[in-house]
Amino acid sequence: MENKKNKSSDLRMFEFGAGAALPVFEEVINQKPYVWFGADNLWPIHTIQMYNWSSINRACANAVINGVIGKNMMIDGQEAIKMVNSTETIYDVFKKVAMDFVIHNGFAVNTIKRRDSQGIANFYHMDFSKLRSGKVDDYDFVKEFYYSADWRNIQKYKPIEIPAFNLQGDGDSQVYYSFPYAPDQKFYPLPYWIGGRMAVQLDIEMMNYELNYIQQGYFPSLFISLNNGGGASEEEREQIYRHLEEKYSSSNKSGGLILAFSDSKEQEPTITPIQAASNADMFLALSDQVEQKILTSWNITNPLLVGIKTAGQLGNKQEIIEGYEHFIKSVVIPKQQYLIRQFEKLLFFMDGQTHKITIEQNKLFEDNTATGSMVNPLEKPEDTEVVI
Repeated sequence: MENKKNKSSDLRMFEFGAGAALPVFEEVINQKPYVWFGADNLWPIHTIQMYNWSSINRACANAVINGVIGKNMMIDGQEAIKMVNSTETIYDVFKKVAMDFVIHNGFAVNTIKRRDSQGIANFYHMDFSKLRSGKVDDYDFVKEFYYSADWRNIQKYKPIEIPAFNLQGDGDSQVYYSFPYAPDQKFYPLPYWIGGRMAVQLDIEMMNYELNYIQQGYFPSLFISLNNGGGASEEEREQIYRHLEEKYSSSNKSGGLILAFSDSKEQEPTITPIQAASNADMFLALSDQVEQKILTSWNITNPLLVGIKTAGQLGNKQEIIEGYEHFIKSVVIPKQQYLIRQFEKLLFFMDGQTHKITIEQNKLFEDNTATGSMVNPLEKPEDTEVVI
């Protein structure tokens, strides 16, 4: 009797890491001159992925970004057409900075000193995700930052040291790095929507599960039993299977093929269908919770503001207007306040004069003039805290 080799089963369980955990700021004292941003030094990349891959989170972020950018920018009552570098106006740079600020809760610009070193000649937007902070000195100040085009491959894209912004410091090219104060955050900020990070990850994982279930689910539509094929060699069986697969399998793999070899009709295998699990009801209930938690993390009270329609609710115009005004005052204007104060500082460093920047808010409806008026977020609303 021919000996048969016993093949041991290989059953593995994959545990997914706690990707939604808060970042650990780790100083590799003897190895790296910069502070790691997260346990793998890729926290900003994960944040961007959560912005890109969750439709709800992306809709919320885009609504805030568009609100912060507004309809137009004015400097001292004039349209903001001031060039801050060879190709961009101050409003062009502001738009890029606003996107970084909403997603990461921080931003950075590359400042270039004037020849007399008494101010800056121009400044450029820097991708916030590509910067890492240096360590603090004896006076608790960060004096340098490190830039890499891709922190996932620092062997190829080696980090470049750039001095922190200081007109009296060394280097003509410097980094103006800014984020709002928060306790126990010395080097990097946490996203504004950090409270909804786990819900965002859950939203992504549910979509991945459903997609993989559909794409990789195996539902055979054809069973062929070769009752006299028990003596076929392994190579012959493979050739027969490939031939039948080419003839009967569809290009999109929506159907499957089961091919059995046996010596006789009595020895053909027994096929027991396995009922595919259905998690539709569970996911439907969970999806509602996830949606609400993400909206709450962005402080958005009316889902219609980000294009999410609630079943069974029509939503009247006045309710939408009130929700939009709350959104502008509680979410948009505080961020505008912070960014405008920073950009007014940058303008002062350019020409030594104080300037007043105002943002014209977007209109929700054409007849809704209240939200479309020209305002200076630094002056109103009175009940909004100014973070300096």
